[in-house]
Amino acid sequence: MTDSNPEFNGECAFAVSVGKTGVPGSPNHRLVANGRTYQFKNGVARFLFKTLPNRPGKAASVWATR
Repeated sequence: MTDSNPEFNGECAFAVSVGKTGVPGSPNHRLVANGRTYQFKNGVARFLFKTLPNRPGKAASVWATR
């Protein structure tokens, strides 16, 4: 997905990865990885998403079951 179409409809990817949907992400706090754009509520969420293991996979699993 591109910047104009971020993952999880622009919701905070870290929040999604811990089971919380509906938390808006910000284009000011984004990460492009493996051709996908993730947005985050703030820099701390972005850092945790990058640092903790398997965050993209966990977020995708939560998103698929919402």
